[in-house]
Amino acid sequence: MSSVASPVPRAPWRLWRSPYLWLATIHLLGDAVVVFTSGVLVLLAVAVVIVGFPLAYVGLPLTVWANRCVYAVAGWERARAWITRGQLILPLPPPPPTGSRIRDARAALFDHGLWRQLLYYELLLPMAMTWIVAIVVAWSVPPVLIGLPLYYSKFAAGQAELGPFVIDTMTRACVAAVIGLVFLLVVSPWLMRTLSALDGKLAQALLGRSEKGALAERVTQLVTSRQQVVDSVEGERRRMERDLHDGAQQRLVSLAMTLGRAKNRLGDKDPAVRTLLDEAHGEALQAIADIRDLTRGLHPPVLTDRGLDAAISAVAARSPVPVRVTVDVEQRPSLTIESIAYFVVTEALTNVAKHAAAAQAEVRIRRYGDVLRVEVEDDGQGGADPALGSGLRGLSDRVAGVDGRLRVTSPPGGPTLLTAEVPCGGPRGSA
Repeated sequence: MSSVASPVPRAPWRLWRSPYLWLATIHLLGDAVVVFTSGVLVLLAVAVVIVGFPLAYVGLPLTVWANRCVYAVAGWERARAWITRGQLILPLPPPPPTGSRIRDARAALFDHGLWRQLLYYELLLPMAMTWIVAIVVAWSVPPVLIGLPLYYSKFAAGQAELGPFVIDTMTRACVAAVIGLVFLLVVSPWLMRTLSALDGKLAQALLGRSEKGALAERVTQLVTSRQQVVDSVEGERRRMERDLHDGAQQRLVSLAMTLGRAKNRLGDKDPAVRTLLDEAHGEALQAIADIRDLTRGLHPPVLTDRGLDAAISAVAARSPVPVRVTVDVEQRPSLTIESIAYFVVTEALTNVAKHAAAAQAEVRIRRYGDVLRVEVEDDGQGGADPALGSGLRGLSDRVAGVDGRLRVTSPPGGPTLLTAEVPCGGPRGSA
């Protein structure tokens, strides 16, 4: 696929071997046919758009239909450009339906794409006439000049007039033949290439989207798809937490209770068996604690039910370092953003407890418009560097997944301030 206006080669020795030289000629000849077929259809459709708009319920659907007709006809022209030039022209987006006849008809009437496509066919009319003249000059005149030495002497006057030039000798006829041959081999292909490029640029400018617009749309699609992936991952985390909490954890609790009852019934009858039961009971309790810690790291139920304030307060209460929590989020963000904020705080407090040698820490979460800011500060020894540890890099990657930013300020000797800012868009919704 190519967005080049004309794929006809520039090199003279490749021109005649390229099928696009002849396809370009065919395309330029076809412009005249297009003007008097598709151009007339587009003109009639635009007239229907204008006339149908004031005709209330009868004319409004007709206006919308005529608008769609213009886009369909323009699609044929884009297909022709692809077949004859290999030129990919991204289609203009038609006005999206709104469900209201009046709004749809108004959008159809004032649609910029409609008038751009009409302008294309209006400009194509004089250009098509120009192309026909140029094609006649490029492919008809040179053969006449090349064959001039063979038949000029047959003229009754013994001479031929080419505009201001008079060919009355064989020498002049041979010179004219050489000029015609050079024109045919060099100028004619170059002329077709130039005209094809102009024709392609006109089509690209009026029938298609600009590359910048297409890139912007692609970026929007990628951002949307990335957000869907992030939401899907967060949803999977919540599902895993529910499965662990309602499945494996409950089975282990039941197992621990059964082992406890077995110990009570056994008493001191068999010390060796009781020792095994004690070990099994202890392992079951440890497995329950491990699963609880794992589910808290995934997505704790309290976060979904009661929000960041309650979830972060629970994390602070379990921290070996005293933590002061301030949460000021009047309008809850989405579950995905809450999960990321929770993950940032839990990981940061884990790092504080393991590496900072801090006496106290503080967590501040505030929402500023469409941005949620999470700050974790401690009075530890400092020196935290995201480049030296996978934990902070993982935090940065998690925040960057939703177009957020993570900054760490940690001079040697402290204090350390970790700041995460994530866009939270609108109100809370299911991820």
